[in-house]
Amino acid sequence: MRQDNGRQPQDPSSAIRAFVEALDVEDLIMRFDIDFDAPMRQADAIGMLRMARAHTREPQAGARGVARRVGAHWCEIVQADVGYELLSALQLIEASRPDAERLLAWLSDGTGDPEDPFPAYALARWYDGVGRIRYRLGSYTASRRVFGTAVQVAESARLWWALPDLLSNYTRAEFEERGQAAHEKEEDRTEGRDVDALVAPMRQTHDQIVAQANAHGVDTDAVPDGETPLRHREFLRGYSNALHNLATALRQAGDKERSLRVTARSKAISEGLNDTYRTAQSVLNEAFCGDSPETSFATLRDPGRGRKEHAGPGWERGRRIARQNLARLAGGPGGLADLGHLLDELEDDVAGAGRRAGLDVDFYAYTVRYYRETAAALPPADRPRDVLDRRLKMAESVREAIALPVYKRAYANHVRPAYLRAIGAQMTRGGHRQEDLEKIVSLVEESSGRELLDLLASSRPPVLGRPAHPLPTAPEGSRAESGSPDGRRTPLRAQTSVEATEVREWRELLIEREQQYEDHFLQHPLTSATHDDDIAHQLVQYTLNHEGSCVVRYFRFGTSDAALEGEETTEPDSLGIVVCRDGVLTLLPSVPYTDVAELARKVFEDLADPAFPVPKEETCRRIWNLLVEPVWESANKGGPPSHLTLIPTDDIFAIPLHVATAPEDDRPLAARVPLSHSVSVAAFVTRGRHLLKKQLMEHDDDLAALLSTDARATGDEIVDVGWTATHVHVAGQVPDALVGKIGGAFTADWDGLEQLVAAKPEFFVYAGHGVYVEEPEVSGPLIYLGETDMLSQFDLALRVSLPRNKLTVLGACLAGQGMRSDGGDVLGFMRSLIISGAGAIGVPLWSVRNSAMVATVSALLRESRAVLGSSSTGVFDVVQTLHDHYRESIETYTSVEARVDRLPIALYL
Repeated sequence: MRQDNGRQPQDPSSAIRAFVEALDVEDLIMRFDIDFDAPMRQADAIGMLRMARAHTREPQAGARGVARRVGAHWCEIVQADVGYELLSALQLIEASRPDAERLLAWLSDGTGDPEDPFPAYALARWYDGVGRIRYRLGSYTASRRVFGTAVQVAESARLWWALPDLLSNYTRAEFEERGQAAHEKEEDRTEGRDVDALVAPMRQTHDQIVAQANAHGVDTDAVPDGETPLRHREFLRGYSNALHNLATALRQAGDKERSLRVTARSKAISEGLNDTYRTAQSVLNEAFCGDSPETSFATLRDPGRGRKEHAGPGWERGRRIARQNLARLAGGPGGLADLGHLLDELEDDVAGAGRRAGLDVDFYAYTVRYYRETAAALPPADRPRDVLDRRLKMAESVREAIALPVYKRAYANHVRPAYLRAIGAQMTRGGHRQEDLEKIVSLVEESSGRELLDLLASSRPPVLGRPAHPLPTAPEGSRAESGSPDGRRTPLRAQTSVEATEVREWRELLIEREQQYEDHFLQHPLTSATHDDDIAHQLVQYTLNHEGSCVVRYFRFGTSDAALEGEETTEPDSLGIVVCRDGVLTLLPSVPYTDVAELARKVFEDLADPAFPVPKEETCRRIWNLLVEPVWESANKGGPPSHLTLIPTDDIFAIPLHVATAPEDDRPLAARVPLSHSVSVAAFVTRGRHLLKKQLMEHDDDLAALLSTDARATGDEIVDVGWTATHVHVAGQVPDALVGKIGGAFTADWDGLEQLVAAKPEFFVYAGHGVYVEEPEVSGPLIYLGETDMLSQFDLALRVSLPRNKLTVLGACLAGQGMRSDGGDVLGFMRSLIISGAGAIGVPLWSVRNSAMVATVSALLRESRAVLGSSSTGVFDVVQTLHDHYRESIETYTSVEARVDRLPIALYL
């Protein structure tokens, strides 16, 4: 068809092909930071790169083709970061990682052209992009390491114009890493921290960048414009980033006057570069410094005013921050309505697939907080009734965030407190009808142990390969020395004598394994386990159908925050207890949580006693008085329970409930009644872990033992247990009595462990020593893997598969510690073993005697064979067997502490 002007219409595809053929992909990537990212026109560049098929593998292109793909993926990672589409960013990182690693190896070999900056530039920027995503997700150590690689690549290739941005990001991540601790509250990040220490490294980085500017003729005092050389503009953009970080540090240190001066310089550079994002950051800092906040927030909310011709669409998150703060400052019904509209948008955002990994939880939580504060300031008649509902909606939304660092941080800081207040409000309303108690149990279960349930609800991950780097084992003199076979299985004792550099290396290797664990679930998103509102009814049905069974659910509720004026008053930070026996739920009087925390502290004090690291008699009595005596009457209503199940929470995970001892009876609890523990009602009832009490035994059950033994951890628990020799498999030093009499003997290393796992053992036993690590950003138990490596909780979760397991015992001191978290989730080896498929689990909570462990585990293994008799099958009751053994083993001892010392493991179903 001819056009009106008589010309033949141009074929659009021909024009596109001509454009693509003329496009210089490498030049576009080199200009992306200044010409596309700064004005927020990332989509334009990415569209051109996609048309040019820059992401496509072309084998004939060689290393340059790899570099182009890496650079193209970097551009997309930046766009995903700015848009807070963090799951999309993680997928892009994973898709391009092999190319980036190949390019890094190629450049490290020195085979690149030193006069050609493009491959190194693409690689340095890719690592910087990865670091930004890791930082956003709260993995500060991971981000610091990746930023460090970016800096190393840039310095080696003399990419001086890119270094300011990379150095600034590295410095910020390094500080956050140092300041991060397991108990730190994100909402109070600067409280208690040496904020002045942040200013010094930021100033040092600033001075380093200024020195580089002088060396390369970059004028840091002039405002850049279109005539400024490209590399100078990119350098100045990085310098503006460093200035912004310095201004932020000064504000946090309380020096707002200097912060504003530095911000003014950063803002001037950013405006000269038409840098939408960094200009917005400067405006935010001006607002937070109190310099006409309404004016600054309005400028950020309406970026169209005075926008330059080639500006991009603006920074959406910055606009939302401005709207949030303007509504907060305005207050009244109008401000409340604006905050409500913003919350509606955030609730809609949760459905976005890319946001599920990086839901903007902090922004969401602060919006809810401002909504609550604004509502409380209104007259009583105007206050909305949906404040608590909004907070719970935010909590439910965060549970959709599958990036584990974000999940853990947000859950502890924002989600759990919302549920604790909601449970407290329900408790305040009173009512002891069954329906009221079911609501409380439902809220408790909705807020507790959810990450583990999500892991169980997801398809069990494939077993990962062995770690790339072994963890250093104990330094000389810290391993258990030879001595009496009745010695204790001991922890690493000389950790404090290790040089600081060695501790840092050891810690980083631990974090590397944790990162591999988290990366796996970033690549294989968790299925969010649906909460069952009828969970309490299922608990009732369980006790009705298992005569004599009693379940005790401990839970935390309330808040340490004072209610705002006009808000419903809730309970203070407290421990609640619900007992379910014969289908009846009973709510017991609450306990101040400070008493629980003090008891946990006393337990740790006892276990730190080098002469006798066992719970003392006074402590055992206190455990009974505080946590067991209140439930005893309800638990024994209708007769002693045939099976008592205790479900801990928070600090109670670290308290050995099974040794609780009544004032009038010197028998510890586990010797008085058949006792087990569980991690949640949902895991125990809904996920069927109550079925592990009684299990079918068969003649061909396999027994696997990982033995990292010495004189204080002999491994004799597998000797004389009546097992068929061909079904016994050992990795490590085989006990003398079994040499030449077992089905498989392997070394205590990764090869041997893989052989044990391949047997799919129904019974798995570990004998050896452990250590508990408490370091910033990484904490938890470790156990020895022979003399070459150590096993972390992350290794057990993803490198050990026990799909048909019926019983696992970790016979290492402290193996049961580290189960609690600030978010109420169960952590440590307990979580890992449940994820790996383990059946019933026995773990010690202190430095136990070798003889007690040998006797206890041997009794369990021996009875599992005894029930077979002359039949091919039999039923083994692990709870009853452990109770019978404990009851008999204490009879020859009279003191409480000696009796407690014969009860080495707590049993979890």
